[in-house]
Amino acid sequence: MISANVHLLFYIIFLISAHVKSGFTTTKMGPQPLWNATYTDKLRHDLLLNYDKFARPAQHFNKTTVQLGLEIRHVEFNEFKSMLTAFAWLRLVWNDEKLKWNTSDYGDINTLHIAEHEIWQPDIYLYNSAVSSPLNQYVNTHILVYPNGEVLWVPPVQLTVLCTVHLRYWPFDTQECNLVFGSWTYSGEQIDLAHYNNRTMVNLEMVVTNAEWDIAKAEQVRNVKKYDCCEEPYPDITIKLVLNRIPNAYKTIIITPAFVIITLTLLSFWLPPQASEKIIINGCTAIIICLFMLYFSQKLPLMGKEIPLVVLFYTSCLYIVCLSMIGSVVVITMSRTKHCSTLPWIIKQPLTGKFGKLLGLESYIYQSGNSSHRVTAEEMRDHQVTDFEDGNSSEDNHIIKSQLSATKPSLQRDWILLAAAIDRLSFCFYCFLFVILSIAYSL
Repeated sequence: MISANVHLLFYIIFLISAHVKSGFTTTKMGPQPLWNATYTDKLRHDLLLNYDKFARPAQHFNKTTVQLGLEIRHVEFNEFKSMLTAFAWLRLVWNDEKLKWNTSDYGDINTLHIAEHEIWQPDIYLYNSAVSSPLNQYVNTHILVYPNGEVLWVPPVQLTVLCTVHLRYWPFDTQECNLVFGSWTYSGEQIDLAHYNNRTMVNLEMVVTNAEWDIAKAEQVRNVKKYDCCEEPYPDITIKLVLNRIPNAYKTIIITPAFVIITLTLLSFWLPPQASEKIIINGCTAIIICLFMLYFSQKLPLMGKEIPLVVLFYTSCLYIVCLSMIGSVVVITMSRTKHCSTLPWIIKQPLTGKFGKLLGLESYIYQSGNSSHRVTAEEMRDHQVTDFEDGNSSEDNHIIKSQLSATKPSLQRDWILLAAAIDRLSFCFYCFLFVILSIAYSL
């Protein structure tokens, strides 16, 4: 009897312990309750529980249409590297059939924020990128999902592309660059590209003012290409940008010194023929031009196919100043050298006539015409005869020598007149030359 009671007691204790252990295990291993759970938690759980972000959210025989748009904020252009960098907001819109829900079942939620890495995105790349950086590097940018399955992704992007640089009209140049977007692995039968909201113009309302470049035109064009390797079409969206350089600062830095260089070169021809300041002015002008050539070498790429017209203009000015300095040396030498021969009559007659007055040589003509009386051969013979007849020979010889010496200043003034005429003619020639250069390098 006692043994039966003991067995019964052990049996009851075993059942109680088994029941307690079973309850403890169920409580510990079962699903934990979600405290403060919201409709958003439930919606995310239902949408993403079995979601495969590596599979395109459509049947393989259907294509996904991706709308692409761009909103530019700022642009930078590097002439040395032939690269354009655009800071913008990229807009991508597509439809995901796996991300649809009934708003009444989830507390009327009409927008769901999902991290970029949680769902599928189209592999849209910048084809002509100068750096190997895909768009999916912006992992912290959330995506907006709507109940009808529409997905909106607006990642901020820094786009760097290679451009062909045209610097012939620098600093009044215009640069054209293209940004080509397309799918990297999907053909047009799987992913098709379209304009965002059917807009063919790029939004420029939020562009930050640039001190050097002005966006004159920005449009996007849809293209479809077929490659030799594949039969499928490959669509792309090409953003065409036209940039105009703002030349206000360069007008002060480059255009004004060019006017000063021309003025100094021409003013040197109006100095007196004997003035050595001609060489000083031409030397200073040559130094100024050389400094600007060094500035251009630092500002512009040296390996460009096109040489800017402004560089060619300064180079031509350096040649002109060099020729002007050679002419100044010739004029100074001609006017300062003591000449023994007279100026040829065929040259002197036009210079002392209307042609000389037309060149503005009146003062030099007047000085040449007011020279002292020259001693003729007859006067010299008369004085020689008088030397034997009179005893005042020494006094007469002194008079003859003084008259002979008076011919030397007159002879020198004639050559100074020729040097001044060369200066005036050079002034006219260089004025015509500078006008031709200005017209040629401004077109």
